[in-house]
Amino acid sequence: MKFIADFHIHSHYSRATSKNLAPEPLSLWAQKKGLRVIGTGDFTHPGWCRELKEKLVQAEEGLYCLRPDLENQVRKNVPGACYSQTRFLLSGEISCIYKKNGKTRKIHHLVLMPDFASVERLNEKLDKIGNITSDGRPILGLDSKDLLEIVLESSDRSFFIPAHIWTPWFSLFGSKSGFDSLEECFEELSPHIYALETGLSSDPPMNRRLSALDPYLLVSNSDAHSPSKLGREANIFDTDLDYPHIIEAMTSGEGFLGTIEFFPEEGKYHLDGHRKCGIRLEPHETMREKGVCPQCGKPLTVGVLYRVEELADRLEPDLNRDFFSLIPLPEILSEILECGAATKKVLSLYEELLTDLGPELNILMDIPLDAIEEKGGLLLKEAISRMRQNKVIREGGFDGQYGVIKLFQENEKEALTGQNTLFGLGQKTGQKTRVALPKKSLTRKKTYVAVHKPQDMERTHDPVLDHLNEAQRRAVTYGHGHLLVVAGPGTGKTMTLTHRIAHLIRTGQAGPQNILALTFTRKAAREMANRIQALTGQQTRVSVKVCTFHAFCLEVLQNEASLCGLQLPIKICPEMDAERIARDVISKTWKRKISTARFFRELFLFKTSTLLLMENYPQTEYSKELFEKYQTVLRELGLLDMDDLIIETVNLFNKHLDICSRYASRYPWIFVDEYQDTNRAQVMLIKLLAREENVCVFAIGDPHQAIYGFRGADVTCCYDFSQDFPGATTITLTENYRSTQNLLDAASSVLGKGTPLESHMGKGPPVFYSPCRTESEEAEMIVETIEKLMGGVSYFSLDSGRVQGEEGEVSLSFGDFVVLFRLNSQGDALEEALGRRGIPIVRSGQLPLIRQYPVNV
Repeated sequence: MKFIADFHIHSHYSRATSKNLAPEPLSLWAQKKGLRVIGTGDFTHPGWCRELKEKLVQAEEGLYCLRPDLENQVRKNVPGACYSQTRFLLSGEISCIYKKNGKTRKIHHLVLMPDFASVERLNEKLDKIGNITSDGRPILGLDSKDLLEIVLESSDRSFFIPAHIWTPWFSLFGSKSGFDSLEECFEELSPHIYALETGLSSDPPMNRRLSALDPYLLVSNSDAHSPSKLGREANIFDTDLDYPHIIEAMTSGEGFLGTIEFFPEEGKYHLDGHRKCGIRLEPHETMREKGVCPQCGKPLTVGVLYRVEELADRLEPDLNRDFFSLIPLPEILSEILECGAATKKVLSLYEELLTDLGPELNILMDIPLDAIEEKGGLLLKEAISRMRQNKVIREGGFDGQYGVIKLFQENEKEALTGQNTLFGLGQKTGQKTRVALPKKSLTRKKTYVAVHKPQDMERTHDPVLDHLNEAQRRAVTYGHGHLLVVAGPGTGKTMTLTHRIAHLIRTGQAGPQNILALTFTRKAAREMANRIQALTGQQTRVSVKVCTFHAFCLEVLQNEASLCGLQLPIKICPEMDAERIARDVISKTWKRKISTARFFRELFLFKTSTLLLMENYPQTEYSKELFEKYQTVLRELGLLDMDDLIIETVNLFNKHLDICSRYASRYPWIFVDEYQDTNRAQVMLIKLLAREENVCVFAIGDPHQAIYGFRGADVTCCYDFSQDFPGATTITLTENYRSTQNLLDAASSVLGKGTPLESHMGKGPPVFYSPCRTESEEAEMIVETIEKLMGGVSYFSLDSGRVQGEEGEVSLSFGDFVVLFRLNSQGDALEEALGRRGIPIVRSGQLPLIRQYPVNV
């Protein structure tokens, strides 16, 4: 069965689309156009999904049609010659904005699904990642490869198509934010891609000059934002009418006959240019201007033709499917009648032609020219004849501005018709027609774009010491003894610590098995281990002990369980269970109300005071009985909580000095990361090990970054380091590699630090201060700033003028932004404004801060 399908459309839930994009108008216009199958579009939006489920019913496998009552209503408005029951296929477009290989990527993808159950599984997963209710085309801070994996997990019958692959701003090969190859984008999942959507600004003779695209089927869709734009690009099939056969045709190519195309010059991004200055350039002119606007000096928006020339590896296209370049019928009538395509005059004649001749695509492609002349006149016959022969006048679109495709030169219509047509047209005084140069041959001599890549840096002689600044080098090469490195943000803290370890191993001062590196999270431990491995070799990763405080203490207690009176295996009480136990103890032991968060803060003070042999327990309103009862319940259950791991290990080392000495002998080199986050129990653990003369403690941190006091961290540990570890030296890192000087100066002023860090990134732009009258005004200012800094997050950002094209040169993604506010009430306005723009957010701080330790240490 031969039919035409258009899979990529939108709904009234998408930004900047027609409110008329509902199932009934879509079915009506699909029939007018001659489309048998159309995508639903926007299936990720819960509201649209509910509307589709309400108005559609199952037809063939994987295809849906309107409910019979709705179908009968629509049929009343369909010209008789156009009627055919429309089929809907579940589809949706998803925008991914993320950073990969040092560059921000903005890529749109089209996803097809076989049923609503698959859609709901996908939506459930995406809803945990971003806001899928803000726009019909959701914006996710998700790697394209990860999205593909999620889609495949949701249904093994899904079909994933990178959308409009050439558009500069939001596509796979886009000049502003895309990749140079499909494999760079999807990596090992690339074999799951079978088809690519080429977009309005290119056609098969352009695309098929790239041998890299030979394995893929090239599909075309309208990306319609209103029902009347359906079918401006589409696909021609000859298969059974159901989802499995359609997908098989796009997977194998069998049954896929070809595509219906825009003339690519009409697309908004065909040529290069700068719309603000009215500059439009061919690729060779762009190269001559070195990619900048000759009028204002800002970067040009490089178009599709340039990118094709840049990546193409053959002069002649290898065409293997038919394609038909068409001009929408209303645009042809508009040129003939010399009035707008949306005027009543054009629309009235359009309806008459559909009534007499059938669907629009049939008129443009198949209806005999004599029949067209009989019903539409000589000029319409001549116009369609020229279009079918590719005899059109072209004015290429650029930088978001549509091009112009014409069929007649000025005054040519009058010569053809003797100033009379079926429609009674005469020459209009003073009206001029824009004339464009004919399209250049696609077989013109190929021009290569010179892509300047940075030269590979010379290999350094010493990977451990090279590139260190003076202070870092002093810390890394420090001799024997205790050392505190005060390292502010962006000063190379982790690099200094790991290079110090590598230096000790390389110089033979320490064996890797004699080094213990302690931190607070498993993620930080993995990062440190990986860096040490890269610097010292594969085997070292196994030998150097890199772990969290809790993991180290758990290992010690497991090894010495009999001395501690503990049963093996040692069981850790999960946080939720600890809270339940605490609530039960409070209700039975303490008659007054106390939050579990406060209970655990006071409990930690109680444990550490006992540990430090303080004669008097710190004065609080709670009795020791309350905390002792909690500890008793834990022991009866054979459990330790996270604090107990540290406390029990310190008690063990205090009571059994020989065991402490054994571990000190095993690990004479102790490294502590994020020292400002240590508490007194953890410091006491290190002090016990450091009683041995041969033990050296290397601590690194920044007291100005101490933020975990609510869970027991004590910043005074940093200030007391020299007292706790006599003879210690302090080295301060002052060179920052992350922030500009203006930002560092501002931060120093806010913190009252005195001398700010020294930036390696230059002075940078000034810190922006914006006085706003209301929370809503402030929220809008923040959203607009984010859009500008990212170079736009959607086509609406560009088309609305909120963002200028040249602003898209920055390489920022969602993860590069953080918005800080003092009160949760301020966050509501921010969340609403960001959601309205479709910007995905993760909001923190809505719940009170409580101690949250991972169960698995």
